[in-house]
Order: sequence, then C-alpha cells, then structure tokens
Amino acid sequence: MSSPFRDPAIADGEKSTYSIRLADSKSEGRLTSVVEHGDDAYVSYLESGSEDSYSMKVEQRIRRESGTITAESYQAASYFRGRLVSREEGYFVDTEHMQFGGKLAPFPSGVMPLLGGLTLLRGLDFQRGAKSKHDLWLAFSIHWPLELKVEKRLTVDVPAGSFDVWQVHIRPSFSHMNGLLDKVIAGFLPPFLGHFEVASPHRMVRFSFPSGPLPWHPRGTIELTA
Repeated sequence: MSSPFRDPAIADGEKSTYSIRLADSKSEGRLTSVVEHGDDAYVSYLESGSEDSYSMKVEQRIRRESGTITAESYQAASYFRGRLVSREEGYFVDTEHMQFGGKLAPFPSGVMPLLGGLTLLRGLDFQRGAKSKHDLWLAFSIHWPLELKVEKRLTVDVPAGSFDVWQVHIRPSFSHMNGLLDKVIAGFLPPFLGHFEVASPHRMVRFSFPSGPLPWHPRGTIELTA
C-alpha cells in the first residue's frame, strides 16, 4: 500500500530556480518552480528551456486535505522553437483507469508524476531510517512502485548556499514481480538521491539521478540556484 504525503505548508507564491546538468556535459539547463495556493490545493507551475530551442511547461494541482497532500492533476506540454511537440494530461482523484488485463481501478493513493516530486516529496516523513512506498506515474495507465528511505542528515553546498538536509534514497521496486529480480536489479542500478532541507517546508535542494540503467552512465544533477 502506498504511503500518504504530509502537507509541508508551502508559502503561497514560493519560487525556486534550479540548474540541470549531466556530469559529462558542459551545457546547463534551467528549471523554475512556482507554487501557489488554490482553494484547497497547491498549484505548481514548472518551466524549463528557452523559446528559441526546446522548452517545457507543466501545471500540477495537488490537493490538500486533513494534513496530507495528493496528486490531483497533471498537464504538461513541450515545444521546439515555439512549435508544440507533445502534450500529456493525467487526472488521479475520483477517477478510474484501465489496468493491464482490462480491469478498471483507481490510481494508487500515493501516485506521483515525475515532476510532481518537487512538491510531493517534501511531504515525506523526514526521520532517519523512515521508509515509504509510492507509485510513479509514467503515462496513461502506467505507474511503477518506488521505495524510499530517509538515510541521513548532512550539509550540502549548492549555488543557492549551504543547507542542512535529509538525504533520501529512491529506487524503483520490482518486488511485486519477483523478489530475486528485485535484489538483482538493486545490485547494479545506480541510486536516485534527493536532498531536502531539514527546515520546513523541506524545499528540495539537490536531486542526483543516473542518466541510464548502468553504473557507468553519467549522473545528472538538479541543484537549487535561487
């Protein structure tokens, strides 16, 4: 069963800017996040890229209820030189979707769009050793279970300054398919590491991720710049 996300009490109008880069590349991208308050939800706006090249815009609505937050909807579009490349939408509350085998069922309560992690993961239980399970929404009816563990507290330096953070280990789980397969993949798949500010509302400070499934693939890093 998926774990609920806690409401981190994000201030209305909070703006964060991040850099995005791969270890083997000199180029650097930018990601801007703005979180506003709706009537009973956070509304997250993300923008990345530039109008003369590739760009992306994402709007997410995250429901707030009884001290918890839940992904409600996700709308994203990508553009190349102003021309629409792709568009996707997802609605996760009070809906049912077609699962493999043709059965209709609701989305898991802890479902999370990939970029929704900038807001939703701030609602983890930040205590050393705390574990939780959530489902990453990929597209259409496809979602995949994740296992998360709060590993340790440390200080990290990023362009925006020095921060006291919790380090969170994130990995896709295959235990629902086969326990041995899960252990084998866990042995070579590079980790995803999130660093979230200890102080509330637990803004994401850094996120490190593999660019491919093997240990020698270069790592990507997202860091808070302002």
